[in-house]
Amino acid sequence: MRSAIIVVVVAALALLVPLLGDYYIHVFALVLINIILAASLRPSLNCGQLNIGHSAFMCVGAYTSALLAKHGALPFELTLLAGALLATVVGLIVGYPALRLRGVYFAMVTVAFVEVIRLIAAIWVPLTRGNSGLSGIPKPKLLGMTLVSKSSQYYLAVGLTAIALFVLWRLERSRLGLTWRSIGLADNLAQSLGVNIAAHKLLAFAVGCFFAGVAGAFYAHFIRFLFPPEFGFLVATNILVYNFVGGRGHFVGPIVGATFLSLLSEPFRGSAYETIFFSIAMLLTILFLPGGLITLPGKLAELKSWRATAAPTPSPAA
Repeated sequence: MRSAIIVVVVAALALLVPLLGDYYIHVFALVLINIILAASLRPSLNCGQLNIGHSAFMCVGAYTSALLAKHGALPFELTLLAGALLATVVGLIVGYPALRLRGVYFAMVTVAFVEVIRLIAAIWVPLTRGNSGLSGIPKPKLLGMTLVSKSSQYYLAVGLTAIALFVLWRLERSRLGLTWRSIGLADNLAQSLGVNIAAHKLLAFAVGCFFAGVAGAFYAHFIRFLFPPEFGFLVATNILVYNFVGGRGHFVGPIVGATFLSLLSEPFRGSAYETIFFSIAMLLTILFLPGGLITLPGKLAELKSWRATAAPTPSPAA
């Protein structure tokens, strides 16, 4: 009951954002994109894979949707699905050999893949316009209607985020999600019980790639300009930081982390101070809140109860 009330309140607040103006619409739309990216990385993390390549699949989804809409005049529904599916296919191609690696070796492969995708987008000038940037991306057209205003595009972002979070939440609460967590906790034990480790890791990786492609496709039509360095290593590490700062112990963790860090880092966006801010936030969380921001209410409750028990009781009057 309490969780349902929180969901309703958060949804109501999200729907009221357009009343604040175009600047806040833009900021909170980017927050929703970060929430999709952070939550979609969670299946891989639950399997024990340190994935630092999520921005590459966002890049694939963004350029695929943008090019199909710009040159093929296809509706947003098809370009979004095409971008998500191509990101999934690329994820399967990369993940099949890479997921046999563990720990830092897998992380190194994903980092290298981010640079490969970024360089392809920068070098393939006839298609992507390279570092000059791909401009003139059409606004999203949904059910034959072009979403001209920023507020209508924001509501589209709210709908996509709600669908993505619901699907990911259902997967995590299912038997498949339990299997993913068991692999992350003790993969050798899970394999001894008959679990196909490689297949489940690949499936978790593909699910994350699909929703990263969804986030990238919407990003392309919302910003309407794509620049290869936007999908580099810094964005990939930020997505990972969202999960650890928010807390990996609960599904709400990456949502809290993405919202908190996206809003607080907004004044530093695009500057060198943004990296410094993320580094400090990560360091403070590791030192004082190892379980992430979602453990903060529990810590405060423990501190309050400790103060109540430690307070001296007055002696009764004679």
